[in-house]
This record gives sequence, C-alpha cells and structure tokens, in this order.
Amino acid sequence: MPGADNELSHSTWFRALQMWGLEAALRAAGLYHRGRRNALDMRLAGMDLPLPRLPAALDGLRVLHVSDLHLGRSLPGFAENARCLLDGVETDLCLLTGDYRYGHFGPSDRAADDVCRVLSGVRSAAGVHAVLGNHDTLIIGEMLEARGIRVLMNEGTMAAPRGEPLWLAGVDDPHLHRAADLAAALEGRPPGLFTILLAHSPECVAEAARAGVDLYLCGHTHGGQIRLPFLGGVHINVREGRRKALGIWREGDMRGHTSPGLGTTDMPVRFLCPPEATLLTLRAAPAAG
Repeated sequence: MPGADNELSHSTWFRALQMWGLEAALRAAGLYHRGRRNALDMRLAGMDLPLPRLPAALDGLRVLHVSDLHLGRSLPGFAENARCLLDGVETDLCLLTGDYRYGHFGPSDRAADDVCRVLSGVRSAAGVHAVLGNHDTLIIGEMLEARGIRVLMNEGTMAAPRGEPLWLAGVDDPHLHRAADLAAALEGRPPGLFTILLAHSPECVAEAARAGVDLYLCGHTHGGQIRLPFLGGVHINVREGRRKALGIWREGDMRGHTSPGLGTTDMPVRFLCPPEATLLTLRAAPAAG
C-alpha cells in the first residue's frame, strides 16, 4: 500500500477500510476489548493423529506444531504469554509454519529474536524446523537460521527422531507469493520414506497427496480468527476452501493439520477461535479400505 511504513499498515486501502469498519462495529457493540482478551487466551492442544503409512518405530512420535505467531506491537504481553504457554514442552520435533511478524510492512529485525524467546522453554529432541509465510521476508529466514532454526525454502532434509529416518520438506509461501516448489522440496527423498511437508497454507494439498506426502502441516487461515456460531470463520482467505481451513483433515492417504495459529493479524481480536499451538502424537493406523 503506498506510504505503508510500519507493521500496523494494512496491505491495501480496501483492506484498511474493511478493518476500520469492523473495529468501529466491535467497539460500538462493546466487544472490541473482549476480542483482545480472547487473543491472549492461548491454548496448548494435544491430540492423537492416526497415519496409515507411519512406520511402527515412529508410533507415538510427538510433533509440536506452531503457526502464525505474528509477533509485534499490536498486543502487549503476547510474546510473554506464548513463552509461558510453551515453557517446559518436550517434543521430538518442533515445526513452525510461517508468519512470524505482525504486518506486511515495517522492520523485520526483531522477529527472529522474538521467535526464539517464545520457544526458549521448548525441548525438541530433533530440533526446530520452519518455513516462511506471506508476512515474512528473506531476512527473517536468514536470522532464524543464524539462531539455529532450520528454514526450509523449497528444500528437504533427512531427520531421525528416535533414530528412525523421515523426510522433512518445506515449501515457500504458496498463498500470496505462490512461490512453492514441491518437486524441489522432495528432491533427493529416498523412495518410500515417511514424509512430513511444511507449508504456510493449504494450497499445495492435491499436489502433495499425489507426490506421496504423508503428513501436511500448515496454518495461515487463523481458523477464520473471528468465527460465528453455525457459520464458522468470517474470512478464511485460502483458495483450498473451508474443508481444510482448520484442524485435522485428509486427502487420500495423506493427513493434514491446519493450525488456528497463536497470533492475529489485521486486528488483534479473536472470537470463538482461541489461539492455539498443537502437540500432535503420531499413531500408526491401517489405511482406509
């Protein structure tokens, strides 16, 4: 947007008008401050995820999935709340699916330090791996890598949690920048190796299922961030549609998890959609008949 120079600037004038109107409506209804409190009421959800192609040796593997932190000035106390939520979590893999800064504009220099502060109490046996989102810049990726977080930019790597090899693939943002290259992320993968794909959004689902990905982790949607009873998210913002916009889903033998995210964007409020990080426990399960 012309003249945008800070993290609170909206991406377009149309988006700015939408958000100003929504904020005015929430304030008039006396709901704005409740929405801000909701945005700080974070949850750590735990769930079992059956996977038909999971090797028996990886049964019980714990994966901490964190997405859409959107760290910034919009919610004072947010980063500390997130740090406290995750403090003491023990996991086999910690996987991040993008959007580390709040806005589309403004400085990027503190995002990596804030991410590391949030994760400072997490104990991940096989390290922390990440992809970038549509709010992130290359410099954020470089700074995360300098701090020991492996950022997968259309590339893959072998990991061996519990001594059992698997392939971790990550693609660049498939939503706004449309820069995902799944073939590059799977290049060099040994045939038949269990594969986890990190993507910022669900737009690569069909291609990933055809390529033999076993678990697809993503975020971006915030679960709608503002949800209405019976109707769901007001604005999902993905081309893939609502079916894969929140929670656990399947595409053939591939399973996926779309995180509601911990942060907010455009407006620091949430309704009927608590901020959440997810501790997934992978379980071996027979393929569907």
